[in-house]
Amino acid sequence: MAIAKMKKIEVVGLGRDKDGLLALFQKLQMVELINIQEPNQPPGRDISVKADSGLTHLPEIEEAVSFLSGLKEKSGFFGGGIGLKPSVNHKQLKEVVSGFDWQAFLSGLSALRQQFKDLIQQKEKLSEKTKLLNPWRKLTLSLDELFPTRHCGFLLGVLSSRDYPNFLDDIAKAHTNLFSAIIHQDKSNTHLLIIYLNEEFPGLETLLKNYRFNLAALGHSKGTVEDNLSRINSEALILDQRINEVKHKIAELSKEHFRLCVVHDYLADIKKRGEAIKNLAQQEFTFALSGWMRDKDATCLEKEISLNFKDTALFISNLAPDDNPPVALENNRLIQPFEFITQIYGMPQYGELDPTPFLAPFFFLYFGFCISDAGYGILLVLMCWMALKKFRMGPQGKKFFKLFLYCGISTIIVGALTGSWFGNLIDLLGENQKMFLPLRRIKDAMIVLDPIKEPTKLLGIALSLGIIQVWFGNIVAAIGNLKNKRYQDIFFDQLPMLTLLFGLTGLGLIFLNLLDKTNAALFQFATLIGSLGLIMTQGRSEKELGGKIFYGVYNLYNALSGYLSDVLSYSRLWALGLVTGVMANTINMISVQFSQIFISIIPFINRIGILKVIISSVILIIIFVFGHTVSFAMNLLGAFVHPVRLQFVEFFSKFFKSGGRAFKPLKVETKYINFS
Repeated sequence: MAIAKMKKIEVVGLGRDKDGLLALFQKLQMVELINIQEPNQPPGRDISVKADSGLTHLPEIEEAVSFLSGLKEKSGFFGGGIGLKPSVNHKQLKEVVSGFDWQAFLSGLSALRQQFKDLIQQKEKLSEKTKLLNPWRKLTLSLDELFPTRHCGFLLGVLSSRDYPNFLDDIAKAHTNLFSAIIHQDKSNTHLLIIYLNEEFPGLETLLKNYRFNLAALGHSKGTVEDNLSRINSEALILDQRINEVKHKIAELSKEHFRLCVVHDYLADIKKRGEAIKNLAQQEFTFALSGWMRDKDATCLEKEISLNFKDTALFISNLAPDDNPPVALENNRLIQPFEFITQIYGMPQYGELDPTPFLAPFFFLYFGFCISDAGYGILLVLMCWMALKKFRMGPQGKKFFKLFLYCGISTIIVGALTGSWFGNLIDLLGENQKMFLPLRRIKDAMIVLDPIKEPTKLLGIALSLGIIQVWFGNIVAAIGNLKNKRYQDIFFDQLPMLTLLFGLTGLGLIFLNLLDKTNAALFQFATLIGSLGLIMTQGRSEKELGGKIFYGVYNLYNALSGYLSDVLSYSRLWALGLVTGVMANTINMISVQFSQIFISIIPFINRIGILKVIISSVILIIIFVFGHTVSFAMNLLGAFVHPVRLQFVEFFSKFFKSGGRAFKPLKVETKYINFS
């Protein structure tokens, strides 16, 4: 349960073996490469591996995979919410890569998609033309006959229906000779055909501009508007048929979605190895690489290289004082899920303590304390268990769901001890049905503390947990200093601080009448000694005596105020634990009362017994499920955020030394497929 001990490795081998060696590193996932390539290779000596021509198609393949994924049906709620990666073994991978002409497939898919796009654009043009011609259906003249004569002209256009009467009045007042016919009229617009004498057009034009007359360009197609609409409809039907044919062809191609995913991840894997080659120092026939690995992997790596690459030399060495190795956390299977919390904050420095095993029991307990409802805990455990069983996921995904699985167990335990099972659901069932009375008695027998009846005790437990963790944080700091032989820091920092905390805690317990006053002198003495110790030691880095005293007093003030504020921060556990139970009880009460109120306000339902029971039960279940779903989601968020905040601010601040860099070994990283 610590930070993994790292080793530095150096490999020298023949150029022909470098691709195979990098593939082995990817498979083993044990080595993080260090860039040792010479920055200024002489011209003509660039012997880096040339990228496979297929690698240039990776963006195109990824876009095609995304397009085909949209055509696939989602397999239920979880199938759509969490991606399930299928597994492919080496034999299947080889068969797909060698037997699938993916370049021809991409070409065919691209052509079909372009054809589909063109057909859709043609369909949209026909739709626009239909929309333009529809209001002119009653125009019986052939469109190819609509042209001006020597003495007359014509106009087709749209006028506001509200302005049309005024337009006619102004035409009459101006004594303009023209013929106008309404082709179509609705509440908004009037579609007009106007025939006029050419010599009167200037006056008519001015009048039309005043009324914002919009000209309509219907074209000069043969036949009437109705004929053109019939022709457009026929063309649209043909286009629909062609669109469906193209859709069917694309749907047939979507059956190759899986093989295209395999090709994508295979090429992406090759690309990653090509990028890794940039870290190598290369000559004409040889190469050299350097990297980091965990000490426990050394034997395995030596064995694999000796078996597969007999002409390759491997050198493993201890770290030099100026080395800055990456950090890998090593914990047992029970603690590993809590590494997710540590990694949110950041990695510790190499050689320092891994905080994961120290925070794990506190976070486990605090999460259950915040929700404190066994019913919600059961839901959380079932959801996480299903996700872990049904879906294949990476290490981080497994850590995430296992973490919440453990937290669900904590919630069940705390909920059982506080008597909350979806609030007071079991009590309500026991009041209405005698068959639930044994269940109610079992529930009551497990209760240790009722938060609603004894909120002060709950607050006391929360603050006590704060005192314990603040103390423990200083003890962990001392353990870290002891590990790294910083004995002076233990004597000057942790010893006076723990002495001060001992005195302050004792005095606080005496003030609350929880401890006998006979020990007051001991705690006062401890407080005084701890205070003097901090004043004398916390300014030791300053050169002047005044600076030493000032920073000593200043740090004593920070210690006193920090201890109080840190402990009070743990009251958030009390608040969240109390709110969850109150919310759950309120939801239950609303469910029961609203179902009864709804029935009572509809007289005919109240007279029919069976109908009354059915409708009342349905309403009760809907409100119950919806209310508890919202409550569960809200409390789940709070139960994660606030305990995390307590670890990061109140606990880590006592000992955590950040700045480490996560160990990132060369490995196969797939997007769609798992290679097994």
